[in-house]
Amino acid sequence: MGRSPSINTYFITIKKEEIIIKILTILLNWNRPELVKTTIESYYKNTSVDFKFIVADNGSNFETVSLLEELSIKYDFEVEYLKKNTGGLAFNYVLDRIPFDSFPFIHFTENDIEYLQNWDHTLLKKMKNFPEVGQISPFSPFPQTDKGEYSWEKAATKVTRNGNSVYLSKHNVGSTSIIRSEILIGGLRWSNIKGKDSILFPNDGLFSRRIKEMGWKAAYNDSYVVNNLGHTLEELENNLEYYVNNHQSKSFDRFKKRIGEFGFVLHQDSSGKLTLRKKNNF
Repeated sequence: MGRSPSINTYFITIKKEEIIIKILTILLNWNRPELVKTTIESYYKNTSVDFKFIVADNGSNFETVSLLEELSIKYDFEVEYLKKNTGGLAFNYVLDRIPFDSFPFIHFTENDIEYLQNWDHTLLKKMKNFPEVGQISPFSPFPQTDKGEYSWEKAATKVTRNGNSVYLSKHNVGSTSIIRSEILIGGLRWSNIKGKDSILFPNDGLFSRRIKEMGWKAAYNDSYVVNNLGHTLEELENNLEYYVNNHQSKSFDRFKKRIGEFGFVLHQDSSGKLTLRKKNNF
């Protein structure tokens, strides 16, 4: 039987503004240095609550490791360099290595996110106003098509309380999200799904489902407080093989249908190489 969520007690009041004491952020990284650079720099620029930041690197290439070494010195954060890609289990490695019970919230992030001003206060305020929510995404259910995001609309129900709104998800909300630490203290950990060539990805669907089984809700914010850089057509074209592999492990038919709605198709030449082409180029 699932447990009933408790009212969070980690908010304090300073000058009539409620702020959070501290969050632990774990960034999951594997290659893509240009994106992880944006993720880290935007996080440090736009995070105003007290935090601890750790990168779990899944055996990245030399260029990415060199960048992480440079940024870790500049911003003074820890990097756990794993010898190979362990997918979402890298999150668990950090969770099992350090005590995190002093952090009321754990923030998991992929390496393709641009954090915007007030992202942290916005989401933490939602967690206070919706104590039944155990996991919240910085995205809304409605993709930023105006910015080239090719994702699909998510099934979710809007709930408003005290002038604040979230969308309760009918499924999962992705791996980039804020979680109440008591859920993880209770034993919840990440698992993987295996993609093409045995590449591992966090099983975000199972993660959200287990949160719900424990009696909590998984939610989207009512607006984007980040930019989803890893799901734009521009990024898709730049790193097509990576994203095809990713979607083949999850929902490849939906992926092809979605890019088709934007007027693109995947084309495979005689050598097996994939390219992204406009439909009218055939």
